[in-house]
This record gives sequence, C-alpha cells and structure tokens, in this order.
Amino acid sequence: MGYAGVMTDDSTIKIRPHSVSGVMVDQTMLLPSAEAIVRQILAVPVGETRSLAQLREALAQQYGAEATCPVTTQRMIKVVAAKSVADHQAGRQAVPFWRVVDPDKPNGKKLPGGSEFILARRKEEKA
Repeated sequence: MGYAGVMTDDSTIKIRPHSVSGVMVDQTMLLPSAEAIVRQILAVPVGETRSLAQLREALAQQYGAEATCPVTTQRMIKVVAAKSVADHQAGRQAVPFWRVVDPDKPNGKKLPGGSEFILARRKEEKA
C-alpha cells in the first residue's frame, strides 16, 4: 500500500486522567499511529463501513488500552486520507479511509477529497 516501510507503528499508550462521575481516575489511552489506523481500515470488508468510534474501540482492544484518543485518531485519519486521495488520483491502490469516515459529518467534509470523494468511493464499492 505504500505505508509499509514508510511509516512505523509508533502507537503509544499514555495514562491520562479521566472523569468518572466527577471523580478523576487514571485511564490508559492509545495514541494511534497512522500505520495502526491503516491496519484497522483494511480490516473493514469492501462495501461495509464502520464509525470512527468503532475504529477507536477496536484499536483500544487490540493494544490493551481503555480508550483511543479521538484527537490523535482524527489527525492520523487526515494523514491517511491525504495519501489515499493522492494514490487514487495517481491510479495506485488507495487505503479505503472512506469506510470509516462519515461523509455527512464535518470531519468528512474537511478531509482531502471531501464528502464527494468519500461518497464516490462508497458507491464504487457497492457496485
């Protein structure tokens, strides 16, 4: 896909304070790498979708963390989407980030290619 060898899985788990019923408790939070995001995206079957919440939950389980950082996940999705759109435009195999990004949500509209790109790729996969 072009990610192997270029990116390394430098995902980390940090202990972060988290409020539970107004009480601050420690929580293990995964800060995922782009490579970890790519692996989870590639696990979604053609023509199917997952929410970013489901993606973060799967990552947390895979790495043994209680949660996955939504901000880091979004940042890594942006990296993956930029490369994916460029690969698609160049006729290369693209990582199907459109399977985990809702085109109707603000983040889907802001990503490279925007909602139109996501919707077009989803339509191709359904055909």
